[in-house]
Amino acid sequence: MCRILILNENKLERENVRKILGQGLPEAELLAAAAPGQVLDLLGEGPASLFIADVPWFDLAHCDVIASAKELAPEMPILVTSTGKRGDIVANVWRLGVEDYLLKPYRPEWLVAAARVMMQWGGRAAGEWEKEHRERYLKLAAEHMQTFRYKKCTNTTKDYLDSLYEQTDDIDVIRFSALLFAEGLARLGNSLGPSAQLKLSAVMERFRLRFDQQGRKYDTFLVLEKMWGIIFDAIDEDRCYAVSDEQRVLNYVDRNVKEGIGLDEAAEYANMSSSYFSKFFKRITGVNFITYMMDGKISAAKSMLTDTDMPVVNIAYELSYSETNYFGKAFKKKVGLTPTEYRERHRKSRREALGSR
Repeated sequence: MCRILILNENKLERENVRKILGQGLPEAELLAAAAPGQVLDLLGEGPASLFIADVPWFDLAHCDVIASAKELAPEMPILVTSTGKRGDIVANVWRLGVEDYLLKPYRPEWLVAAARVMMQWGGRAAGEWEKEHRERYLKLAAEHMQTFRYKKCTNTTKDYLDSLYEQTDDIDVIRFSALLFAEGLARLGNSLGPSAQLKLSAVMERFRLRFDQQGRKYDTFLVLEKMWGIIFDAIDEDRCYAVSDEQRVLNYVDRNVKEGIGLDEAAEYANMSSSYFSKFFKRITGVNFITYMMDGKISAAKSMLTDTDMPVVNIAYELSYSETNYFGKAFKKKVGLTPTEYRERHRKSRREALGSR
């Protein structure tokens, strides 16, 4: 049986945490400490699978108990909950080597999901692996952001979500991990000024409340894509960033693939004639504008076909196709399958993969 050690000095909160975990993880044995000094006594009686430490502020007593707990039980993952500011919490939990954290107030489901993530496959190694996996993708996304490559940023985000769904079928684990990834994107916007920070925080707060949304991969991707839109809006508005003309045009096109912008509209954005823009675009991408747009739409269609139950006619509409038949023909010409055949083949492969686990 797994054992969860809870540190919370507020009696009402402590009992509420016990109740939430008791209902969400009925197989777990719950141990509660009302003060930092009790934590080490309880750990001395036996190991714990997870330590959940509520830290109102990172004073010496709370930092010491976390450090001592890690020394006494090095394989035990630690989750910090706190009402502090995200920046302060992040700096302290990483300094202390804590695996992850939850900002208060949080939904009860988040606490259960966090516990499952931390204990998944048993112990500290798994918790560290999940964190390192997430941070690796965030670091790669940050590198693409620094070179102002919007498409690479969103593709890295999609790759992370794909890998997350491949790792586990536990929807609560997926929801919690997706939220932490979104918080990582919000941190990337810290250097872009108060306006961008405010917009990113607003998206984050709405995302936190939509617990149903976070379990759906494509819906989650749309939220993260919106966050990238805010980040690149801020970059575009601040001319201090040395974004080349070529990259600025590519970002504009990539951000408007679904809207079906035409050559003339893209040329107007670039302040070029349509004929000159056509040559310019082929020079920087290697393909003509129409082919590039078509490839982008087909890529988006694949995600909608595999990650949603959206009818094909709706997908065609989302991609600015006025006729479903034209969309179907374009898709089959590019992929070799109709949209319906592509969806069914993916679902069959997914069922076979799940059956082999």
